[in-house]
Amino acid sequence: MKEFDDHETYFTVMDYRVNTYIRQIDCETFITIFNEQHGEIWLSIEQRIFELCRKIFYSATVEEPPFDIGSCLSSRASYATDLILELKHNNNKIQPKLLEINFAPNCQHACTSYSTFYY
Repeated sequence: MKEFDDHETYFTVMDYRVNTYIRQIDCETFITIFNEQHGEIWLSIEQRIFELCRKIFYSATVEEPPFDIGSCLSSRASYATDLILELKHNNNKIQPKLLEINFAPNCQHACTSYSTFYY
């Protein structure tokens, strides 16, 4: 992992610059391409991503406020995670790495691409 100063290398939202080419593919196509290009199946990577998210939200709710996020069983929220996938050369596995979590993200692209996004 290098070239962090070049946001087009890692970051997923590429509409920061005028005339920047954005290749948009749906999830099913991404999974097919990923499985063809890598020895690991996407499902195993996805499970690691879910486990990472579970640990993050668990860690954020261990203590009572004001130290952590308070518990409220009737609360609902929308979060977005920005991740990168790092190929670990010592075991040739792909490891998800968290870049950031956004509360109440802009879901315009998701709603445009997936008509059932909020169902």
